[in-house]
Amino acid sequence: MTFWNNLFEGVSGAWSGGIAHSIIILAFVIALGKLLGKSKVAGISLGVTWVLFVGILFSHFGMSLDGELLHFMKEFGLILFVYSIGLQVGPGFFSSFKSGGLKLNLLAVFICLSGAGCAIALHYMTGTPVTTITGIMSGAVTNTPGLGAAQAAYADSFGTNAPDISLGYAVAYPLGVIGAILTFIIIKQCLYRHGMLAPAATSSPAIDFKAEELEAEKNIASIHTVSAETKFISRRIIISKRKLNGISLGTLNFEGVLGASITRIRRAGVELKASPDFVLQYGDRVTVVGTKESVAGVEKVLGNSLKRLDEPNLIPIFIGIALGVLVGSIPVTIPGIPQPVKLGLAGGPLVVSILLSHFGPKLKVITYTTASANLMLREIGICLFLACVGLEAGNGFVDTIVHQGGLIWIAYGALITLIPLLLAGVIGRYVLKLDYLTLIGVMSGSCTNPPALAFAGEQDKTRDTAAVSYATVYPLAMFLRVLIAQLMILFLC
Repeated sequence: MTFWNNLFEGVSGAWSGGIAHSIIILAFVIALGKLLGKSKVAGISLGVTWVLFVGILFSHFGMSLDGELLHFMKEFGLILFVYSIGLQVGPGFFSSFKSGGLKLNLLAVFICLSGAGCAIALHYMTGTPVTTITGIMSGAVTNTPGLGAAQAAYADSFGTNAPDISLGYAVAYPLGVIGAILTFIIIKQCLYRHGMLAPAATSSPAIDFKAEELEAEKNIASIHTVSAETKFISRRIIISKRKLNGISLGTLNFEGVLGASITRIRRAGVELKASPDFVLQYGDRVTVVGTKESVAGVEKVLGNSLKRLDEPNLIPIFIGIALGVLVGSIPVTIPGIPQPVKLGLAGGPLVVSILLSHFGPKLKVITYTTASANLMLREIGICLFLACVGLEAGNGFVDTIVHQGGLIWIAYGALITLIPLLLAGVIGRYVLKLDYLTLIGVMSGSCTNPPALAFAGEQDKTRDTAAVSYATVYPLAMFLRVLIAQLMILFLC
């Protein structure tokens, strides 16, 4: 019995606070949390956030880690998480502002800023500590990197942790998921009762791209003598040759040499229009139009080898993490602010990974990671972070809910969730004239809310409208959520 006490309850002994003790606790918290994350209630799942709640449960019953080790694992997990997010969204970050994406991103900015406005107003109106309200805000919009940024900013400024940040997050998160979906239902019933549920056929991305492919066929036919019976095909080809990283599309001159045309490029989940000055990146998926022979010729040039893409590029990842930590540690003095502002362990790696993944090809740096590799890195990071946050905050969770006004925090979180989304619904419907599927995709992306996107996808089974608008605004929204949470701590504490 003494063995189990030493192992799980932290009683002094050979196992207490040791490596085996810590690994077993973390492994059980993460495994059980991920298992519970597979469950759904009314089609809704809290996903990886269950790791946080299991960590709280373990800590409540006295099972935790050594303080210094807990702090290290939490910060390291956060760095892995935000850096992998930057790698994912960086390639499409700046491209998302082009064309119609600018309008959608402006609406996402409004949602982010109005949510922060609601949180700040609640802070002054109710006297709730800014640390608590920042955690509530991050939970209300289901944004874990914002939670990490707030905690890192507080620790950097005051040399200690603020447990109420994670407590506020944990209390507000469940209703943050449910509240967004309820808002979608309300908006559909109240604002879209008379139509405009899906994009008009003439504005559908699929129709636009089809028109581009037909135009490409005409261009090819005008350059090369092609019989009327010649059949044009369209294929998706992966750029898997490293030497093409950073090469502009026009220099390849596929139309003039091979008689084929690239009409669009898919990068980080975003469809981009091809142009001669478009800079290609390793891992891009391009749509090629031409005859069977010409498309085969393009395939030889581009590579189209999934096996090559599976090779990990670890050097840029760890150099980027190191640069991100250095950038995040640089103090910037702002007049009127007593403490220098830092991007911190969340903001620094996020900014560097976005910039490196976008501009890396111009420097001939390969930053590409496969979707599965990025997901693995991201999941490991977020699981470590949430497990440690839960183990750190669990001692006071029940007391907070029962005796310290935790129930009213749920109401505050509901306001921060609902008010910005309802306002954005009115603006999107009547000012920006957005269809319902595009609008709820923007809302899901601006809240960085995958469960909400899953619900939106259920309304959009025959198109990718919601998913495309989600991907268009997600990079900027993620960046703003991290920045806003950090600035609230630095400016208002």
